[in-house]
Amino acid sequence: MKVLSGTTWGVFGRSKFKPTLTMISKNDIINYKMTKKDLKYYLNLHWTFRFEWSDEDNCYVASVAELPGCMSDGETIEEATNMIKDALQEYIETAIELNKEIPEPPRAEEFKGRILFRTTPQKHYKLVKKAASQGKSLNKFLDEIIEKEIA
Repeated sequence: MKVLSGTTWGVFGRSKFKPTLTMISKNDIINYKMTKKDLKYYLNLHWTFRFEWSDEDNCYVASVAELPGCMSDGETIEEATNMIKDALQEYIETAIELNKEIPEPPRAEEFKGRILFRTTPQKHYKLVKKAASQGKSLNKFLDEIIEKEIA
């Protein structure tokens, strides 16, 4: 895109290999983004809910990991789950009304399965020895440890 005298220009179509230029404003871009990603779009994303027991409040405190400040509570996990779903919907509706950016949760297809992991040389050595003692590669050994932890 080129910015000319405060006006944004973008290519939105082609006719016989010639680009068609259309003048658009910043509000057009914001409105396009907001209509493209509506409430239904956001509610269907895979949000990360966290639940913690609060001794001080004597209830479960629920939050959405990706949305700072999106919280609720309930006397039971079920009640806290229902309450955080309502809070999520209200958070998104308000953000859309105010044209605020809504951070999205990560998508599984964004990951390639490669992790750079740093540790001490001593731990690295111990991991390789332990993996070898079980007849496994270091990758296989670490993958099994991680699977046990996240299962």
